[in-house]
Amino acid sequence: MWLTIYYIFCYIIFAYSLTIMASYLYLIMQSFRAQSQQSINMPDDETIKYLMKGSPLTPAVSIIAPAFNEEVTIIDNVNSLMQIDYPDYEIIIINDASTDRTMELLITEFELVEVPYDIAMRVPSKPIKRVLKSTNEKFRRLVVVDKEHGGRKSDGSNAGINVCSNRYFVCTDVDCIIEPMALYRMMWLVVNSHLPTIGVSATMLMSNGCTVEDGRVVEAAVPGHIIPMMQQLEYMRSFLIGKLGWSTINALPNISGGFGLFDLDVVVKSGGYDNTSMAEDVDMLLRMVTYMKNNGLDFRVAQVPKVCCWTEGPSTIKSLYRQRTRWARGLFEIVSHHRKLFFNPHYGPIGAFTLPYIFLFEFIAPVLEFGGFLFMIWLILIGGVNWDTAFIIFGMIYIFSVLMAFFLLLFDYTTEAVPWHNRTKSYGQLLLMAVLEPFIYHPFITYCSNVGYFRFLRNTTAVWTPIQRRGVKKKQKSG
Repeated sequence: MWLTIYYIFCYIIFAYSLTIMASYLYLIMQSFRAQSQQSINMPDDETIKYLMKGSPLTPAVSIIAPAFNEEVTIIDNVNSLMQIDYPDYEIIIINDASTDRTMELLITEFELVEVPYDIAMRVPSKPIKRVLKSTNEKFRRLVVVDKEHGGRKSDGSNAGINVCSNRYFVCTDVDCIIEPMALYRMMWLVVNSHLPTIGVSATMLMSNGCTVEDGRVVEAAVPGHIIPMMQQLEYMRSFLIGKLGWSTINALPNISGGFGLFDLDVVVKSGGYDNTSMAEDVDMLLRMVTYMKNNGLDFRVAQVPKVCCWTEGPSTIKSLYRQRTRWARGLFEIVSHHRKLFFNPHYGPIGAFTLPYIFLFEFIAPVLEFGGFLFMIWLILIGGVNWDTAFIIFGMIYIFSVLMAFFLLLFDYTTEAVPWHNRTKSYGQLLLMAVLEPFIYHPFITYCSNVGYFRFLRNTTAVWTPIQRRGVKKKQKSG
């Protein structure tokens, strides 16, 4: 009997692994296909800027950035946002009842005064106490919203939605470093689409290890610490292969809460961000897709293939553990709350392809891997392991994961998606991480996922804990 169970288990793992690899190969091919399409339909940055800057049809954009207790970096962060190169945009900083000097510093540095403002309560948020603007023309783009504490970024984002005055808005974190051409790249996909574009996902990478000068990344580099270094490889794989691949069939599953562009009207009709959700970015996009499909409306969700934003990621085991258990809990929440979309072709390619993929290979995989690990230990104890077969299966998966990293770097090399300061050194570091990842990083993430699932099933009270920032390297000014 046990021998039969063993063989069934081996066949299941073998078939499951082959299916995952086939899915990855499909996404790799689709990402290269997207590259060829983008090279035809998306010109270089200077051409995009030339065509859009002088056009009266270029849409204005609102940038919404919630802030809570950011006194150490808030001035640098706002100044960085003001350096974005785009014809018409406003910056909306949401002070979510900070208990430090965040609001005081904003008022002093940017010469802010309270002004009457037309606030449309389009989506639910905690009450807005006041709206402030600068008396200095230099800061005319800046709007600061002072509101009651909402507890999570999603409530601050909703407050920004209630204040913003443009059809399109970008939701970001106040400490993100945005590439100067980011809005041009994102809006080019909007204005040149034959379908209404309800959202644009921007490629994000980690700022850990990068050198920053005057709020801009001037030297892009792979993080020097092993924890964020492995996350950098994961981020590149997610955006440049996963999301870009799905975007070719209009099946993008989410737009990162760190930096993404949205159609205000569709967001409002979909209810805005859910302040109770642990995966508010995925949740909102799925509700937007549901709204569009249930009303028979065509739409597109696009992916920018070049880096538009840099964000500081967890640099310690503790902060990474907190982040990934929260993400896993959010994934379980999405599967539970949006189950009607999964395997449902009524919701287009997202329901028919992407969500089944997420369910089978992202949601179930950690449970299957953990169960397989325990089963393997039991087989070792009873001497029931066929080591030849075990090594073949592991070797096949391991070699494929390394080859996938190779194709990822080949894609980056041909597209120059990431402006590495030292491309050779960066590629060497990332390939090393690809070799080590299956032994170090992946088992840890699998463990975090199972802990997150367990907490969701136990209905443990969810607490959002912000990442402890270490900051980025600043270029030393000569003289």
